[in-house]
Amino acid sequence: MVQLNLKISQRGFLLVSIPLVFEIIFVVVLTSLITQVEAEMRREAHAKDVVRTVFKLQRDMLDCATAAASFSLTNDAYSDERFPLTHKWIKQDLEQLDKLTGDNAEQTRKLKYAHAVAVRGLKLFADMKDKKNESATLDSLIGTGATYGRMRSLVGQLGGATRDIIEEEERILAQSPVMQSQQREMVQKALILGVGLNVVLAVAMAMFFSKGITKRLEVMMENSQRVGKGEPLHAPVGGVDEIAQLDETFHKMVDDLNQAEIHKQQLLQTVSHDLRSPLSSVRGILTLLTAGAMGALPQKAHDKLKMAESDVERLIKLITDLLDLEKISQGKSKFEVSAVQVKRLVDRAVNSVISLAEEKDINISRAIDPVEVLGDEDRLVQVLVNLISNAIKFSPKGGEIEVEAESINLLDPAHPKQIEIVVADRGWGVPPQLREKIFERFEQVKKTDATESGGSGLGLAICKSIVELHGGSIGVRDNPDGGSIFWFRLPSANL
Repeated sequence: MVQLNLKISQRGFLLVSIPLVFEIIFVVVLTSLITQVEAEMRREAHAKDVVRTVFKLQRDMLDCATAAASFSLTNDAYSDERFPLTHKWIKQDLEQLDKLTGDNAEQTRKLKYAHAVAVRGLKLFADMKDKKNESATLDSLIGTGATYGRMRSLVGQLGGATRDIIEEEERILAQSPVMQSQQREMVQKALILGVGLNVVLAVAMAMFFSKGITKRLEVMMENSQRVGKGEPLHAPVGGVDEIAQLDETFHKMVDDLNQAEIHKQQLLQTVSHDLRSPLSSVRGILTLLTAGAMGALPQKAHDKLKMAESDVERLIKLITDLLDLEKISQGKSKFEVSAVQVKRLVDRAVNSVISLAEEKDINISRAIDPVEVLGDEDRLVQVLVNLISNAIKFSPKGGEIEVEAESINLLDPAHPKQIEIVVADRGWGVPPQLREKIFERFEQVKKTDATESGGSGLGLAICKSIVELHGGSIGVRDNPDGGSIFWFRLPSANL
């Protein structure tokens, strides 16, 4: 099959225009056939009119002759009144025949002869009518007989003159039904053939033009899936249309993404080896200085060192979170999944942050049902530590944080029974428009959160990645008592 190098708009134009041209040709042929049928029907009607008019002319001529002869012999009033009436009818018949046979040269010739015979007959009839039957002499009887003879001869001549016309029209009348039937069959065949060919042509053209489109779109769809899996792409689909241009742009975009990924990996390696290690050394030195290992320091210098130590600690945490999130997103972080008691997870997480809570005089209450989840214990503890740490940071001094866990049933055929773990605080709360965004990288409720609480904006993103890799979900909702309730759901270990 020849592949046409056409744009999609050009393919669409051909897909519409070619069947349209065929439709026009089909309509022209069908119109021609219908016109022939109509012409044959008009020809049949015309023949009927000619035959009817000729028969009427003959009948009117006979009536006129009868009226003239009757008046000549009996001089009765009825014949006298009927003669001019039949005379008028004959003229009307001749005029009608002139109209009907005006386009037929042979019939026109025959009609002229019939017309001349009729005119002579009318003159003869008029002459007979005008004779008065005053005496029955031998000469008058002979003359009347000769006139009657001429009348019969004229009527016979008229019959002969119109017989050919009648025979020709009757032949048309005999042939017309057959011809009309044949033409109707041709119209029906043309309809069936035209509609069938039109359907076949439309389907063939649709398949012809769409095949090149759908195949290449399938390649592009598979390429998009390969990008997500990190597999190499298929070769460019080729062509000059919009799909080829889109595929070329897609390949270029993937190449740019691969280059960006290489640069990112290089940057992460630089951050990991060239930044974290020196920062750790700096932190160690600052810790020794603040501890007085190098001698007693003035209070002002001691405070400055503590601030520097805090800033370095925050930078190290940011680098650690970045590397951790990158490992999780690339699937390089291995999970050891097993059945884990939720109470154990909560206890470990609370113990990790209890010192932070005590500094702000915050009470952490726990209401944990005896349930188990399927997951990696260390990673799930990391999620809880992040959530509880955030709750401590944004809770007022002397506040309270509630950690609860219970089993719930969802309309999820894959995991109908799940465990929901919630961390409720009395902090600022999260506006509705930010409840999705705060789980993205470097997103925080307030732009000052990073400086006020020392956060990096990566903790919730890490929580989301870990929970989703466990087949769960995470979110936030309003706390009826003020603040926010962060929750996440995991598949239950007891199905």
